[in-house]
This record gives sequence, structure tokens and C-alpha cells, in this order.
Amino acid sequence: MKRIIVVGGSAGGIAALCSLLKAIPKNFPAPILAVIHIPEEAHALAGVLQRCCVLKVVDSTRPEPIRAGNVYIAPANRHLLVKAGCAIAVMGPRENRHRPSVDALFRSAARSYRRAVVGVVLSGALDDGSAGAMAVKSRGGVVIVQAPGDAEVPDMPANVLRQAKADYSLNLKQIPPLLKRLVAKKSLPDLPEVSDGSCELVTETEPVASENEPIAFTCPECGGALLQIKDGKSTQLRCHVGHRYSLSSFSEAHADAVERAVWVAFRKLRERQSLNEQLANDHTTSPAMKKRFKESALAAAHDIKMLEEVLAGL
Repeated sequence: MKRIIVVGGSAGGIAALCSLLKAIPKNFPAPILAVIHIPEEAHALAGVLQRCCVLKVVDSTRPEPIRAGNVYIAPANRHLLVKAGCAIAVMGPRENRHRPSVDALFRSAARSYRRAVVGVVLSGALDDGSAGAMAVKSRGGVVIVQAPGDAEVPDMPANVLRQAKADYSLNLKQIPPLLKRLVAKKSLPDLPEVSDGSCELVTETEPVASENEPIAFTCPECGGALLQIKDGKSTQLRCHVGHRYSLSSFSEAHADAVERAVWVAFRKLRERQSLNEQLANDHTTSPAMKKRFKESALAAAHDIKMLEEVLAGL
């Protein structure tokens, strides 16, 4: 095997990946590793994809040697990574609000296989995959995107085109013939393969970025301090735990965190209103305190109305 194919997608990505795999022959001389954003609970993606293709679909619940002719997918709620010739699943922090993350797969493949990597970005929303595509490009690999006009949801391929300057932008039906040509090139050296059983002790560690700058934001997921990570033209935010965001994904996650915080305030004010009303109506409460509790309940009701207006605007 001379190439490794990594594929990423989100909304509309399952149908696109099925269509791509249908056109790949059984004797395809390269492995395919794929991440599609799906709910984090258990899923039947492996069965769906197996019905789409003649290749063997491997749900990488344990470390697996990477073999040509196999399709490796992420198990539920795990990142799919490449290390030392193995496909491994790790719990890892979410990246761009996703686990599995396209960026995580592409970045690990680029570190391990450099110019032998072909990255394919399919239909999806937002921009997970852009930083990963830049990692593939920076190490000499090839990046292909589904033409935004051909994608059910164009954001992911459009962002890769804009940020990573993809090598090819093609309609979905044009991608499999290109992959066949790329994996048939004889100019690349053969990639090393590992033996069965040698992947069991493989673990993944995240290298320290070369340029880290603290910024005045906190992680929407865990509340930790954020560092701004610069890698070439890519800028991402990462906390000490490892949650990672592009700027667009951070904006979305921050908006969700704001809404959660407002709902917490809303709940606390409801509790305060109810508590003060009970105290005002308690027969053991003095007249002076009854008046104070009634005023506090009215103030809480007023604040609740203001928060309802805030929530309506989120």
C-alpha cells in the first residue's frame, strides 16, 4: 500500500460516504478511515456502510492494524486516530464540539503518513476538517473536497476550499476515479504495515503546539483557560483539558454556554420567587418580614420577565 485515505463529513455525510464507497472496488490498494459526525450514543453506522460497499468495514472499538481494502470508522463517542500503523479509538476531549472529530483524524494521519495521505472532505456544516486539511497539505498530502454546489450541506467543503486551498473540488461521482488514480501511482514508496496483535499497547499523545498564546476567554465546555494555537495559517483555541475549537466553532459553543448560563439564572430566580412567596404566606412570619418577602418575590418576578426577553433573543 502506498496511500492512506482519510474521509470526513457531517450533515449529509453518511449518504455522501455511501455513494463514494459504492464506487470503490474490493481490491482497492489503500485503507480508508472515515469520521462522520453522528450522535454520541451507540449507532449502526458500520452496518449501514457495509451495505453500501464491498470493502470490509471495521468499527475500531479496539486498536486495529491498518490494512488496504478496509474501511475503518470511529466507534460511538470516540475519536478515530492513526498512530504507528494502527487505527485507534480514544475518548479524548471534543474538538469543534465533536467526538469523533474530522480534524483529529486528519491531523493524526498527517503526522504518521505525511505525503502519503489523501484527505477527502464531504458534505457537512461549519468547519471541522479545515485545520486537519491544512495539516495534510502542510506535510505534502493531497486534499479533495466535494464541490460545495454538489454537497447537501456545503459549509465544510467550502471552508476547506477557502482556508486550506484544496487540490481538487469535484462532484461526488468524480472522486472515486481520482482516488483510484492516486493510489495507483508508483512513485511513492510502500508504507510499512504492522503485524496482528502489535496495536494493543498503542496510545495517543498530543504534541505541544509550537506557538501558544493565552487569551481572555474560557472554555465553554469545562471553564478552563484557553490558549490560542497558531499552526501556519490555522488558528485554533484549546484549553488545558484539550477541548479544541476553530473560531467559528468557538462562537457556536460560546453561544450555547451563554444560553445555559441564562437558563441557570432563570431557574434560580424562579426558586427565589417561590421561596419568598412561601415565606410571605407563612403564618409564623412577622408582618415586617412578610412585606420584605413580598417585595423580594415581586423583584424576582420582574427579573424573570427580563430574562424571558433575553432568552427570546438568543
